[in-house]
This record gives sequence, structure tokens and C-alpha cells, in this order.
Amino acid sequence: MAREPQHRPARTVGYGFRAARVACFLVTLVAWLSPALLGGAPAFAQAPPSTGGSFDNVDDQQGEDPYEVNQPRRVWLRGVLDARVVRGGEAPSWTDSGRGRTRYGSDVDGEGFERETKLVLAQLAIELGATLPWEVRAQAQVNVQPDLDDYRPWLVEAFVRKEWGVATSGRGLQAGLMGNPFSLEHVGPAWSPQYSISASALNSWLWEEISVAGLEGEWWREAGGLRFGMLAGAGFGPDQLGRLVAVRGWTMGDVLSGVGAEMPLPSGVRTQIFDERDDRPAAYALLTLGDARERAALRFGYFDNFGDENVAGVWNTRFGVVGASFHLHPRFELLVQYLDGEARVRDTTNDSSLRAWYALLSHHQGRHRVSVRYDSFRLQDVDGGSVTAEDGEGVTFAWFWQIGLRHQLGFEYVWLDVDRRSQPTLAPSQDGGQLSYRFRY
Repeated sequence: MAREPQHRPARTVGYGFRAARVACFLVTLVAWLSPALLGGAPAFAQAPPSTGGSFDNVDDQQGEDPYEVNQPRRVWLRGVLDARVVRGGEAPSWTDSGRGRTRYGSDVDGEGFERETKLVLAQLAIELGATLPWEVRAQAQVNVQPDLDDYRPWLVEAFVRKEWGVATSGRGLQAGLMGNPFSLEHVGPAWSPQYSISASALNSWLWEEISVAGLEGEWWREAGGLRFGMLAGAGFGPDQLGRLVAVRGWTMGDVLSGVGAEMPLPSGVRTQIFDERDDRPAAYALLTLGDARERAALRFGYFDNFGDENVAGVWNTRFGVVGASFHLHPRFELLVQYLDGEARVRDTTNDSSLRAWYALLSHHQGRHRVSVRYDSFRLQDVDGGSVTAEDGEGVTFAWFWQIGLRHQLGFEYVWLDVDRRSQPTLAPSQDGGQLSYRFRY
């Protein structure tokens, strides 16, 4: 029997107005800082668009990369191995369907919650690439993250890309499987967070739940001391976008999803990340504006999966995201991002509005980088059914030390406080730290 249509609250558009207010604030901030940012300090070079999600982004104070792993001209194979000593919060992590909001947690014994220290393999990432005829680039990345799916590989990206033009003016077109283009933090080797081991709650969610197979176009140009960029794409796959964050809540980590990824939910079931059900393409766009010397930049993004709620299991999720980056000094960087949106589904009563923002300050000198980040995130129940509402905030301290060409040590500690309305009992401590060793080849 066909299911009768339900009367549902009208869609809210408040998140668009809130994002607009934040955008206005960031534009004003850029204008206020412009005299200092456009002054006489040396320029900060950024990789041209063709470098993509590279294994090569290791900053020093000049913006160059003396520790770059050389890439053969036509075919290359690269990888990152990340092993850690972790001491997470008192509760089991969300990766074990627990209440912990960081990637690693503890076990529950007969006396209750108890912290434990573990030695883990956090990530093995392998990238294969080739330059094809007509200067077309092909690239694929596979990740193994044992705490999430044993040693089953997930396909993070696989695409072909062609560019026309130069670094100061050009256009590009790529087709295949892609992640999201919105994160300001995931610019390290193999799409890892560059400033901390765990990304912000905002960007952690974007990389956990967005995987799109489709077509993407890009245009960039420098003129009058400014750099302009536009990117737009459409594709299939994210039909359950929003389910993970609504049912589980916000988290902070460095998980990268893709084809084959299944994320655990608190009930013990798993949700598929790449799961096309309604044959409707998702669409997204990103606008960037910055000065040509990379002192300040603004980014305005929008994503809508256009989910058909009449199809079983499909979520209808959309959000806007605004970001700004500032190089206030040759050794300092400031990042700010804000996201606002909503996720709706017909089959269950988990409709939620989403909101998150963070501010990150990072200092790098020589082979060392120290970063501090503040996170704030919120879910609001908008249908009166299952209680998905939560509020949370966190502070993260991180330090990295680049040792020669291929080795990196990192330390991070996260102070995290989350209030989930459906969990009224006293929650165990979420605070935890980890020590990371990364090897690049």
C-alpha cells in the first residue's frame, strides 16, 4: 500500500540568514585587516589548483616545501602510515557505538567507565596517480582505518582531471569520486588535517559523510591584486547525508570516508556513506575571494543532496558554510569557519537543524607547528519526535614536529563537553590525548 503523505513543518530558511550575517562579519573583518595584511611582509605562496589534495603540503615559514616527497613525472605511488598511542575519554568511542565523541575511547568494566591507553594503527593511506596523454591527471586514494572497519579498504577518491591555463588564470574539469571541497583544515598529506590530529567538529562531519561520484568544474583568476575562484559540482552517492550527525551527534576526529564506508551508530547498526537510492544528483558550489599574495581569503560554500524523502532511507540535507583564513604574520595563521543547515528524513522522526563553528590559531617555525582551536556545535530537534538536540564545545591543543623528509611526530589533547538531551544521565569525561607518528613514502 502506498504510504500516505505526512503533514510536516515547513522548511526553515533561518540558516541562510545566519550564514549571511556571518559572511558580512567576515567581509568586514577582511576589510579591517587589509591594510596590515597587504603591507610589506613577504608573500605566502600556495600550491596552484593542480596540486589537489596532495601528499606534499608541509609548510615552512616561507610557504615553500623543503621536505616534499618527490613525485615521478608520469606514474607515482605514495602513502602515509599513522601509528598512535592514545588515551581517550572514559566512555567507549562512537566508533564502537559508544557515547564518546572522539575517535578513541575506553572500555566499560564491571565498575563503570575506565580510561585506557592503547597503541593503534590509525591510518594507512595509499595514493596511486598517473599523467595520461593530453596532460590529463588520474589519481586514486585508498584508506585503511582498522578501528572503523577492521582492515577493509575504503576508496576515498578516484578521478581524472584536466586543466587549462596557468596558476594565475585557468580552469579545470574533473570527473570521478570526490570528497568535499569545503574544509580549511584537511590540506595535509592524504587529506589529513594539517593543524591538529583531530579536525574540528564541523570539518570532521564533512569528511565523514560526504562522498560524491560525478563531475566538477573550476575556474580561477588573479586581477588587481585579488584572486577569484569558482567551483561547482554535481553527482550521486550522499543519499543518507545527515543521518550520522543527527542520530549520533557531532564528533571530533580525522576519519575519511568513501565508497565502501559504513559508519557505526549508537544502536549498533551501521550507516552506509556512499549509498545512491533516489537517482537524484546532489549539487554543490564554492566561491573564493582573496588577495593574490595569500594574506586573507574568504570562502562561501553550499551543498544540497536534493534527497527524495519519499524513497525509503533517503535524507534531505542542505547546508551553507562560510570560511576565512588570515596570514596575520609570516609565522601565524588564523582560520574561522561557520556551518548552518538542516537534515530531514521521512521514515523516522530525527529531523534536525545543524550548526557548528570554530576558530583556530596556528604558529609554525622551522619544523615545528603549534595550534589552538575552539569548537562550538549544536543540533536542534525540529520535528518533536526523537530527541536529537545537543550542545557542545571543545578546546584542542596540538603540536607537530617534522623530522627530515618522511617522518612527523604529533601530540594533541582535546577538552570536550557535550550535552545530549536524550542522555540525561551524567556523561563520562570526553577529554583525551594522543601521540602520533607519521611516515610518508
